[in-house]
Amino acid sequence: MGFFRRGRGRGEEVEKWPPPGPITTWPGDTFKGQMDAHLFEPPDGARVDVEGTEAYQDTLLMIGGRRTADGMSDRDHLAILLPEPTNPDDPAAVRVVILPSKRGRNAGKVGYLSMEDATRYRPIIERLAALGKVTVSRASLDGGSDRGSGDYAPITVSLRLGTIADCEAELAKDSPA
Repeated sequence: MGFFRRGRGRGEEVEKWPPPGPITTWPGDTFKGQMDAHLFEPPDGARVDVEGTEAYQDTLLMIGGRRTADGMSDRDHLAILLPEPTNPDDPAAVRVVILPSKRGRNAGKVGYLSMEDATRYRPIIERLAALGKVTVSRASLDGGSDRGSGDYAPITVSLRLGTIADCEAELAKDSPA
C-alpha cells in the first residue's frame, strides 16, 4: 500500500499526511505520499455499517471489481475514517474512504458513519489525528450480487472497527507509558 508509511530507501523526499492536529481536509484520491495510520483490529470482529452507500454505487463497483452471483469479486479492503467539518449538512460527519486492494484503482468515498456512530467514534479519530495519524479499519463490501436480467443487489459496506471500549483499550495498549 503506497498510502501508508513505507521507506523508499533512496533518500527521496516524500509528502506526508496528515500533519498533527485536527484533520480538516483530504489530500485527494490520487495522493502518492505517505500516511501514518492506526489500523484497528477488534478482538471480536464487531462491525459498524456505513450509511449513504446508495449514492456511491458506481464508486463501490469500481473498487469491488466485477459482480458475481455471490457478490463483489474484491470484497476486502481498508477504509480511512475522516472528519468532514466542511459538510454543510453535518459538521460532525465522518467520511468513509475505501483504499482499493488492487493496484491501479483509486481510493473512493463510499459513505459516512451514522450520526450516532460519528459522535461515538469522533474522539478516537481526533485523538489519532492529534498524533498525526489517520484512523483505518478493515472494510467489507457486502451485497452487489448479480441476480440475473440486469437485477443487481445494492453494494453495502461494513467496517470491522470494534466497540469504543475495544478502540480505547487498543490505543491505551499502544500508547507509550
